[in-house]
Amino acid sequence: MPSRLTFSSFAWDAWRAERRGYAAVMARQRARLGRLVRFARARSALYRELYQGMPLEIEHLGQLRPVTKQQLMARFDDWVTDPRVGRAGVEAFLADKTLVGQRYLGRYTVFTTSGSTGESGICVHDAEALTLYRALTLVRGWLPWMTPERLWPVLRQGARVAGVFATGDHYASSGMLDLARRRRPRPFNRVRVFSALSPLPELVQALNAFRPAELIAYPSALLLLAEEQEAGRLAIRPALVGSGGEWLDPTARRSIEATFGCRVRENYGVTEFGPLGWACREASLHVSADWAILEAVDEAYRPVPAGQASYTTLLTNLAIRVQPIIRYDLGDSVTVRPDGCRCGSPFPAVRVVGRREETLYFRTPSGGEVALLAIPLACVVYQTPGVRRCQVIQTGPAALRVRLEARSGADGQQTWEVAAGRLREYLTAHDLAHVGLEQAAEPPSPDPVSGKHRMVWSERG
Repeated sequence: MPSRLTFSSFAWDAWRAERRGYAAVMARQRARLGRLVRFARARSALYRELYQGMPLEIEHLGQLRPVTKQQLMARFDDWVTDPRVGRAGVEAFLADKTLVGQRYLGRYTVFTTSGSTGESGICVHDAEALTLYRALTLVRGWLPWMTPERLWPVLRQGARVAGVFATGDHYASSGMLDLARRRRPRPFNRVRVFSALSPLPELVQALNAFRPAELIAYPSALLLLAEEQEAGRLAIRPALVGSGGEWLDPTARRSIEATFGCRVRENYGVTEFGPLGWACREASLHVSADWAILEAVDEAYRPVPAGQASYTTLLTNLAIRVQPIIRYDLGDSVTVRPDGCRCGSPFPAVRVVGRREETLYFRTPSGGEVALLAIPLACVVYQTPGVRRCQVIQTGPAALRVRLEARSGADGQQTWEVAAGRLREYLTAHDLAHVGLEQAAEPPSPDPVSGKHRMVWSERG
C-alpha cells in the first residue's frame, strides 16, 4: 500500500469500489494481495522463510501456508517489517496503561487481545491502515444507516455517541476512540467510552447523564441495558444502536430493537482488522473484500462450501504492512451466504457462528466423541421463556454447569426446570442423554478482563 494515502482518497476508493460492482472489488483484491505478498517476502524474515520456493507471483491464496497466533507471536521479531519494532519494546509499551490511545514510536498503534479464550495477541497497525479503517467505518458503517429519518434525531441529541466496551488496557474498541480524540478533538469530543466492567447502576446513571444519540456495545451489554430501559431505570432515546464484539442472536436483536425503538446495526470486527464487515438493511454482514479476505475452512484448512459452517476462518488483511497478516487462523466459525443478498451489495455476506475454542466436545458411552457448537447450545437455554441471562460451562467429558438468571417477575426455579428440560431434549437428540446438568448457585457474570458476557465455554480438564 503506498504511503501517505489520505482519508479522503481511501473513502473515495471505497465508495467507488462498491458502486462499480463485484468485478471492481475482486480486481482491487487481486492487485492488493499481490503487492502485500511481495512486500512481506521482501521485508519480513518469517514470511520470506515460509514462502521460500514459491513462485514470485502467486495465482491463488491456497498456495500460501496458513499461520497461527502462537506461531506469529513466537517469532514476533521476525514477523514485523520495521526493525525498530520488537516484542520487548512493544510489551513494555503495552504494560504502561497511561499510554492507551498514544502511538508506539510515534507512528504505530498497538492493540492487545483480552486472551479470554487463549493466548493474548499483539497487533501493530501503521498509520495508513488506521486511516483506512476510519474511512471504511464512515463509508460502509455510518453513512448507509444515517437516513434523513435518523439524522434529525441524532443532530437533535447533539450527535453524542456512547460506546460500552472493556477499558483500562490497549483494547482496539476503546483504544481507537481514545486515539481519535487525541488527534481530532472535534467531532470525537462527542464520543465517550463507558466501561463494560462498571457496576450496572453506575453505568446506567452515566448513560442517563450523557443522553447518547447512538449507543454501541457488546450484545450482552445491550441486553442488560434493554432490561434497565424496560424497568425505567435507564431513560435514553438513541436513534441507532450498534452491536459488535460478540454474536448477535436474532431473538436478542428483536428484543433490543423493540425496547429502544430503533434499528440495531451489527458490525463484524476483530483486533486484526476492526471494520471487517457491516450489516446491511437486510441484516446480512458484508465483508469488505476489497481490503480483507476471509476464507471459511475446515480443520485441515481446506475450503468449505458456501452455506456450511467452517471450523475456522483465515484472515488476510490487505492494508497492514508493519505486521503482515496473511492467511491468519482467526478462530471464528463462519458461514458464507451461498446466494446474493437482496440489498444488492457486491461484497460477500457471512454469518458468524462463533469461536472455534467454544465448541464443546463430549465423550459418549461407547468411547466416541460428539462436538456441539456453542451458539445453538446457548440458544436452547437463552430462548427459554423467563430467561434473562445464561452461561453454559462444560466441566467434564460428560458434564455441564448452567448459570441462569430469570427475568423480573419470573419464577426462578420453574424457569430453570423448563430450561433444563429443553437442554436435556437437545442433548438427547445428539446422543448425549447421559450428560449431567448442574444448576450453578452463582449468577451469570462477565469476563473480568474483556467485560464480555461469554455464553458457552469449556473448563474440562
